Amino acid sequence: MATPCFFAGPPPHRALPSRALAPAPGQSRAPSRAPCHAPVVAASAAVAVATAGRGRRRGVTRRVGMIVYIPTEVDGDSCSPPWKNDVIDGISEEVLEGLEAQGGLADAVINMGQRKVRGCSKGAKQVATLGPASCEEEMLERLFLCGVDTFRLNFSHGDHEEKTELIRKIRALEAKYRHPIAILADMQGPKQRCGKFADPDGVELKKGQKFRFDLKPDLGDETRVQLPHPEILNALKPQSKLLLDDGNIQMEILQQGYLEDGNPFVDCKVTVAGRLKANKGVNTPDVILPMSPITEKDKEDIEFACKAQVDWIAMSFVQTADDMGELRRRVNGHGFNEIKLLAKIEKPSAVDDLENILEESDGVMVARGDLGVEMPAEEVPFVQKRIIRAANEQGKPVIVATQMLESMIKNPTPTRAECSDIANAILDGCDCVMLSGESAVGEYPTKAVTIQRRVIEATQANQVSMPPVPETLKLKDDGKDDGTDEVLKAAASLAKACKACTIVVFTATGRTAQLLAQKRPGMPILAVCKCLEVARRVSLLHGVYGTSDRGAQDLATRVEKEGSYKVRFSEAVDIACFTVSLEISTGRSTEGVPLGSGGRTAALVPEWTAEHHPHRPSDGRQAG
Repeated sequence: MATPCFFAGPPPHRALPSRALAPAPGQSRAPSRAPCHAPVVAASAAVAVATAGRGRRRGVTRRVGMIVYIPTEVDGDSCSPPWKNDVIDGISEEVLEGLEAQGGLADAVINMGQRKVRGCSKGAKQVATLGPASCEEEMLERLFLCGVDTFRLNFSHGDHEEKTELIRKIRALEAKYRHPIAILADMQGPKQRCGKFADPDGVELKKGQKFRFDLKPDLGDETRVQLPHPEILNALKPQSKLLLDDGNIQMEILQQGYLEDGNPFVDCKVTVAGRLKANKGVNTPDVILPMSPITEKDKEDIEFACKAQVDWIAMSFVQTADDMGELRRRVNGHGFNEIKLLAKIEKPSAVDDLENILEESDGVMVARGDLGVEMPAEEVPFVQKRIIRAANEQGKPVIVATQMLESMIKNPTPTRAECSDIANAILDGCDCVMLSGESAVGEYPTKAVTIQRRVIEATQANQVSMPPVPETLKLKDDGKDDGTDEVLKAAASLAKACKACTIVVFTATGRTAQLLAQKRPGMPILAVCKCLEVARRVSLLHGVYGTSDRGAQDLATRVEKEGSYKVRFSEAVDIACFTVSLEISTGRSTEGVPLGSGGRTAALVPEWTAEHHPHRPSDGRQAG
């Protein structure tokens, strides 16, 4: 029985222009920074909907599906060689036993090859920060198997040698399981701090008293202390607020002036009292500082992150869209245009310029720590909702971070309020939830990841108040209306209507998968990527699981060599089905049917023999 195919776009006889040739399968080469525009299928991305079959005999595959033509993606990547191993080894019993001994529970499912693999059924993704508690290979593997999709490297701590070793371990882990893992490099950003005091214990400030900040290097006392940041002293005006020690001490500016030597100072009135100690942080919530968020340290870290080929770079203390523009120019200047950039929203000025920041960024993070310092705590939940909604409307991924399971740094179980916090962030429409100290320095990192995953799964099973998906995305107007958004909207609707268990997307740059993810179709999206780099980056997207194997790269190369319409769409379907059935297990469909169980699996899975794919070893298994 032939698989029904429906096409939208130019007729088959109309050939599209050929573009840069991708490397042949198996051909090794040094990573190139030159853009690769090779499309995956017929100069396009293709969407295949796999549906769950009902009422059929065991071993007989019902093939029902759809391939949708979507215009060519551009600005592609250079390609790393595909996975060296052709099949997944599976999770060893030893590793699973180790997780059970730790009290954790791996996200393990059985795929069609009857191997235990990491599941791919979550909608919201998980980001975990690495630190002393999670830097060893064994712990990295446990965290990944418990549900981590992206590892965050915090450049506020550690050196480049340490980060190089962590990246090596992560890449070895993803190769072992043939499961792309994203790496997020989080820049420190500017850290404004006050100077030191003559008394090592600092000074006790009383409400209503006056206090001065200046540039004098002298040790501070009860009346003044150094603030070695002239940009702050010059920017502060009367009635501006000054927050110290994470907002525990608050002041109001009374006067800004200049000393006889021409150096600035500010006189303040203490409005919230407390003990101020040396080197405590300083926040300016209602002032935009005339300075770049990219410090000299950040410049070195950005260059290192680019050369280490991380997938995402996050910028701290973004004030306006110009800050993200500066970051992009710096990253592009190093020749790494394809690296994705993420803006951390943690200042009121960034909230005010949110729409423009989103346009200049590839994603955003709701950094509730500093955001909660610089604005009233009661406003943060509503700002979080606003940021998530704005990101959804522009089709950009959004991470919710800070104190999601704070109590689990010391305790083996979370508070009920923390579980509600995770669930509400997901119900608001976020793409990812993040762990910071819980996984970096906590005593129960695997338990924290497992608890977070269980809340995600429970939220998916009880989606009673999900926000409406934006009807039309606010895509950046580049003068090219290719109709992709409308086609993906139709594909998502069809997938829901036929109760599909997964949607397969062929994508050259990840853009199609990203736009489809924002439709929230309600089932996993398998992104078959021409490049491993793209497969890694889509790991941050809601419900998207990427892969890049020999078959996908071979197909892309053939399209370039033979022409857009000489490669049959059925070959793309074959590769999609093989990937779904043997390489990526998406857990359970919307009907509760395990996708990946031989004889019970959804449609779009033809019978496989060595004749279909001579380059794949035949082990006697068939998908169906």
